[in-house]
Amino acid sequence: MPAIKLVPALLFALLLAFGNAAFAQQFAGQVVTVIVNYSAGGPADIDARVIAKHLPKYLQGVTSVVVRNVGGAGGRIGVNQLGEASARDRLTLGFFTWNPIDQIIQEPTLHVRYNDFKFIAGHQQPTVLYVRRDTAPGINKAADVPKAQLFKAGALAPNSHSTIRMRLALDMLGAKYETIPGYKGLYDVEVAVRQGHIQLSNTSLSSWSSSVKPNLVDTGIAMPVLQYDNVRADGSFGRSPELPDVPAFLEVYKEVWGKDAMPAGEKWQALQMLTRLMDSMYRTAFMPPNAPPAAVAEMRSAFEKLAKDPAYIADYEKIVKAKPRFVLGADGERIIAELGNVQPSFVSFLRKYIAATH
Repeated sequence: MPAIKLVPALLFALLLAFGNAAFAQQFAGQVVTVIVNYSAGGPADIDARVIAKHLPKYLQGVTSVVVRNVGGAGGRIGVNQLGEASARDRLTLGFFTWNPIDQIIQEPTLHVRYNDFKFIAGHQQPTVLYVRRDTAPGINKAADVPKAQLFKAGALAPNSHSTIRMRLALDMLGAKYETIPGYKGLYDVEVAVRQGHIQLSNTSLSSWSSSVKPNLVDTGIAMPVLQYDNVRADGSFGRSPELPDVPAFLEVYKEVWGKDAMPAGEKWQALQMLTRLMDSMYRTAFMPPNAPPAAVAEMRSAFEKLAKDPAYIADYEKIVKAKPRFVLGADGERIIAELGNVQPSFVSFLRKYIAATH
């Protein structure tokens, strides 16, 4: 029988098909674990579990994805665990509420740089500040917050992005407040607001929609104060499409200080930068630095498909009351790369500002 001759084009097609088959089986037979760097029941955990429910259908040979909560140290324990993953754990996925402040100020307990991870996807979410209505002498609108008597603002760690942005906004509005840091997660802060131990705090969109709004706002206990300004494509500021009824910071600022007023200085620059980083990618999906390139490519492809999955989108909308918005590929990598271009003067400002947490 004569030998079969393969023309180059056919040979290339066969090799490509073989390569794609191998590429699509990086996770086959493996238990895929997702590390969430905050406790169970919190907003990061809520988002991660919706993803974990639908992700297996896009990873060949995977029937389930397991979520493991590794909280503590402002999320750094979970981040460090992924960054120091052994060869056995190199297929692990991290789904973090990341804190770029840690890398910017070179926080010594952060053992890995975000740039060293294998970026998979980012998850966009705006942030909402909310306040108890009975904060003396009474809050009826956002512009009443600067008129309130000294109140307590609940926060995570002093160097958490959420703590710093909240303080920057309150400082520029001229509010009289005391920061109460040290809460382990935003759900713990919400409980403290509900019990009246603190009067004001902030949270992400998923927690706002699933818990804070129904339990505190709709019941009349609290009201939204502001969201950080969403930067539009033309460079203007405004409300996020996910929160059309919550005023943006600049709206409240102008109501407090005058319609022609405009913030300036280091605090305003800091708030703009941190909002650009966080609202673009409030949560981040990474694989360890030692993850195989083919596994990274497969996981990225899985998230690209997940972002278009009607079943996932429907489940997410039930909880968050908004469609999920992902940042993929080069767009997310550009955001992370920005951490390496921070001016020393800005780093110095942040360190001093964190040290002065009050």
